[in-house]
Formats: sequence, structure tokens, C-alpha cells
Amino acid sequence: MRRVFIDTSAFVALRNKAEREHRPARYMLTQLIEGRARLFTSNYVFAETYTALLIRVGRPEAIEWGRRFKDSNAIELVRVEEDIEDGAWEILERHGDKAWSYVDATCFALMDREGVAEAFSFDRSFIQRGLHVLPPP
Repeated sequence: MRRVFIDTSAFVALRNKAEREHRPARYMLTQLIEGRARLFTSNYVFAETYTALLIRVGRPEAIEWGRRFKDSNAIELVRVEEDIEDGAWEILERHGDKAWSYVDATCFALMDREGVAEAFSFDRSFIQRGLHVLPPP
């Protein structure tokens, strides 16, 4: 079965209608759901998304997003454990020419561990990592 990792940039685009990527994100999510893709993300991405929404659209919207996410079982939430944190740090050390965030590196390490190469993301870091990004740029 097809598994796809969902990044912060996709969650923000889905929730914030003012985002340039809002419509492409909605379309992509519909395609993934109709295609029965198994969607997953991490608790670090959840935290990062809440913070981004808090800043961009305010606390009520951020809380509503978090509540809906937690009440739904459509997206699996994988908790980042020590092996992923260690893997993330190794990725950052090996790729000193990239300005990747620590959260992005945890995403890469998690995707590596899970054998997943597709990410629903608008973040160019995922392309730099050589992952298949949805929707295509």
C-alpha cells in the first residue's frame, strides 16, 4: 500500500486559505484520499504546524486544526524516538551544505526508517533530499 508523509507546509496550506498553495494542497489531499494512500506525519511536525498556524492565522484556528487532527484517525501520528533523533543529527552532519531544519531532518530520518520516499510538502528541502514531492513542483 502507498504511504505518504505529510509535512508542515502541506498542513499549513490546507488550513490557511491565504496561502498560495491552498488550492493545490486541497486537490492533492483529495487525490491521496481517493487513491487510498496511507498518510502519516510525526509529532514534531504536529508541533511545528501548530506553531506556524498560531503565528499565521491565530490561536483559535491553530487549536481547531489540532482538535480536528487529534479527533481524526485519517493520518497516522508517529512519535519521534531516539533512533530518529540520532538519525536526524547524522543527516544534518553529513549534509553541511544544506540549511535544513532539525524538524525536516527528523522527517527524513523517519521516512528512511519507514522506507517511504513520497512527501506531501511544499518545502524545497524535501526535493533537495531527493524525495518525490507531492504535488510535483
